[in-house]
Amino acid sequence: MRVFLRASVTPALRERVQAGNYLQKDEYLAWQKALGARGWGAPNWPVEHGGAGWSALQKYVFEDESARMEAPIPVYLRNGLHIVGPLVIRFGRDDQKARYLPRILNGDELWAQGFSEPGAGSDLAALRCAASLEGEAYIVNGTKIWTSLAHLSAHCLLLVRTSSHGSKHDGITILLVDLSLPGITIRPINAIDGYHHLNQVTFDNVRVPVDCRLGEEGNAWKMIGVGLDAERLFLADIGLSKSLLRRLRTIAAHMPHGDGILSGQTWFGDRLSRLEIRLIALDGMVLRLLHAPDRITSKEASMLKLRGTELAQDISQLMSEAAGMHALPYHHDVLGGGWQGKPIGPAFATTLTPFFLFWRKATISGGTSEIQKNIIARSLFGAK
Repeated sequence: MRVFLRASVTPALRERVQAGNYLQKDEYLAWQKALGARGWGAPNWPVEHGGAGWSALQKYVFEDESARMEAPIPVYLRNGLHIVGPLVIRFGRDDQKARYLPRILNGDELWAQGFSEPGAGSDLAALRCAASLEGEAYIVNGTKIWTSLAHLSAHCLLLVRTSSHGSKHDGITILLVDLSLPGITIRPINAIDGYHHLNQVTFDNVRVPVDCRLGEEGNAWKMIGVGLDAERLFLADIGLSKSLLRRLRTIAAHMPHGDGILSGQTWFGDRLSRLEIRLIALDGMVLRLLHAPDRITSKEASMLKLRGTELAQDISQLMSEAAGMHALPYHHDVLGGGWQGKPIGPAFATTLTPFFLFWRKATISGGTSEIQKNIIARSLFGAK
C-alpha cells in the first residue's frame, strides 16, 4: 500500500490535500481511476463485483495509510461506494447490479442520498415523501433537504413512504431514481463556508419505473440496518482526525507566539495532548471492534459516530484558533486554488476557518449527537 501511495500521490496533489484546499470533481475522479486500476477502487466490495474483497481490518489499514500519505478522501464517491453499492450488492437484482455497480466503481455516475426531509429533524422514520404505485411506475411527491452533491449526481438513493400502516418504520421503500426525470427540481443551499455542497430536491409527480425499486416494498428500514453493518466501524472517521491532527502539529511548529512558537506554549501543549489522548482512545476502540465485528450493535455504532465527529470538530476548532488573526479573512477562490498572487498570511491558514465552520454539521448529519446519546442510554440503561 505504501509503495502504491508514494508512487500515485503526486507532490502537487499532496500539497493541495495538506493545505486543505477544496479539490475539484475531476481530481477526485482521477484518484478513483488510479485506485481502480490497482483493484482498490471499492475496498469494501466483494471481488466478484469489482471490489478489493478486503476485510474490515485491511480496509482500516488502507484508510490509515492513505491519510498518512495525504491521499484524497473520495468525498464525491462516498455515497455510491459506501452506501448504494453495498445495498445493491446485497439486495439488488442481477440487472441492477450490472447497470449500477460498474458505473459507481469507475466514478462515471455519482449518487446522492435522499434521506433527510424538512421538518423531520433527526427522525428518519418521520419521512413524508410519498410514492404510490400506478401500473408500472411509482408516482413520487415530496421534498428532500441537505442532499449533498445532488447537483452533480446522476442518481439518488431515495427513501419514500409507500404505506402508512403499522409502525412508522414500516412502509418505507428504497427507489433508485434517475435525477434527470421530469418533475425533479434541485435547488442549491450554499453552506456557511460559501460553497455549494447541499441541495433541496423536490419531486412533483415524478414517474419512477417500478424496476427501479431496490428490494421488497416497505422493507427499507431493515435493508439499511442489515446492508450497512460493515460500514459502522468507519463512522469514527479515524483517518480524518489523524490527518487534521498532523496538520495542527505542523501549524503549531511554524506559528509565532510571543517570543517563541505556538508549539512551545504550555497551554497549547495541554490542549493538543488532550486531543491526542482522545484520538488514541478512539483508535483503540475501533481496533478492538475490528477484531470482533460481530459485536457491533447500534450502541457501539453511536459511540463511534459521537466520539469521531466531536473529536474532528474540536481539532478543527483548535486549528482555526492556532492560526490567530490569519484565520479571519475569507477568500472563496483561495479554498479551491490556493493563493495565486501575493499571499495574505500563511498559505495553511486560508482553509482552516471555512472547514471548521462547515464541519459543525458533522454532529447533526447522520444522526445528531443528542440522538446518539439517546441510543447509547437506551442500550445501557434500558431508558425509554
